[in-house]
Amino acid sequence: MGQRIAVTTRRIGNIAVLIGDRNLTSQDGETFASWNETRPDGTPASMLANRIFDIDSAINHISAQSNTVVVKRDDVWDTSSLANVASVLETLFVYWDDQPAHEPIPVEGQGHEMTVTETSADRSIGTGLGLSQIESLRSANYNATITSIKRVHDTLWIIAVTPDGDLPSYSAGQYATLGLGFWEPRIDDRQEDLADEQIAKLARRSYSISSSILAANGELLSPTSDGSLELYVVLVEKDSRETSAILTPRLFVKDVGDRIFLGRKMAGRYRLDKLTSHENNVVLLATGTGEAPHNAMVLDLLRDGHLGQIVSVCTSRYLRDLAYLDTHRRLMERFNNYHYLAVTTREPENEGNKVYIQDLIESGGLDEALGGPLDPENTHVFLCGNPAMIGLPEWDGDTPEFPSTKGAVEVLIARGFTLDRRGVAGNIHYEEYW
Repeated sequence: MGQRIAVTTRRIGNIAVLIGDRNLTSQDGETFASWNETRPDGTPASMLANRIFDIDSAINHISAQSNTVVVKRDDVWDTSSLANVASVLETLFVYWDDQPAHEPIPVEGQGHEMTVTETSADRSIGTGLGLSQIESLRSANYNATITSIKRVHDTLWIIAVTPDGDLPSYSAGQYATLGLGFWEPRIDDRQEDLADEQIAKLARRSYSISSSILAANGELLSPTSDGSLELYVVLVEKDSRETSAILTPRLFVKDVGDRIFLGRKMAGRYRLDKLTSHENNVVLLATGTGEAPHNAMVLDLLRDGHLGQIVSVCTSRYLRDLAYLDTHRRLMERFNNYHYLAVTTREPENEGNKVYIQDLIESGGLDEALGGPLDPENTHVFLCGNPAMIGLPEWDGDTPEFPSTKGAVEVLIARGFTLDRRGVAGNIHYEEYW
């Protein structure tokens, strides 16, 4: 649904010019130097910039004026990169082609309780395409294989995806993009009003790269990869705009051995290179599957012999939604400087006494886990998950204007921490997971 924008493009070295058939801004225009300056629910220009920064980590500047968008990147433009950016502009107002940075968490009460036993090849497609057409589309578009699935429960999986060639390099905290064709069947019975040309395209979402941290023998995983990426995925029915989710209902039909699209480049600025010392205390705060990048970070820190305290916290509704809980408990037994706090909100003992991450900071729970005060002089805090938990402010010059619901950023700034943003090297780092 929604109307496409007709786009013409031209490129000059590292500059691309995209001209649409309608205005996105006034004549004054809008300019963005980083993803941090954009909003996925902001003006059309801000929405566009948010999505463009997400799909290409080499992009360093975006400006929009009237119907013209200028995009600069570190490298020269190739045909594929230009086509990807043009596609974002073309489908800016088409909700079923929207590609936000990360899959949203499920809408409360809307999870499916299903067990998948059939592979996609066994399912009725229902798109009007013949099986030979579908196999041809899969062959043309898919470049990776699902090599393992740990079904934590019916709506929560840990999967491994192995590309056909070498695994692209990445840093702990970054994300990968998965894609499945709109021609693939869904696990639910939702009907999609897809245009004929849309059926042959890919539904894509980005997921932070996770890690199981420990190998089967109980040792820390080797830095020599087995060639696969581990991803932590929850089945979603609706996205943050209350429209039908497009990828996970298709992904949860898949099985080991099925083919999938994997983006060829890992991206993201949520990384450990923000640390200034091996003696920094590191606090990792997450909601739900937002702990995925933190798992990869924990592995890197422990393998590197990090000297400071490491505290990882994750909130979920129930303990069964913490797929890595046993691993974290084993890590605490082995490493004196590692601590994991599992915070649930709907277990029977939480009745009438829910504790959220913001509460944990204010109550001194993090101080206790660290074995001392949460000190901005020697501590870096990483936040990933629900935007309400993070609570990013709007800025009026250097003055933050916080959301009405207090988030972790407001609590931390009150304790002397500084938000890492453009032009400011802070010790609060964030990755919104919606």
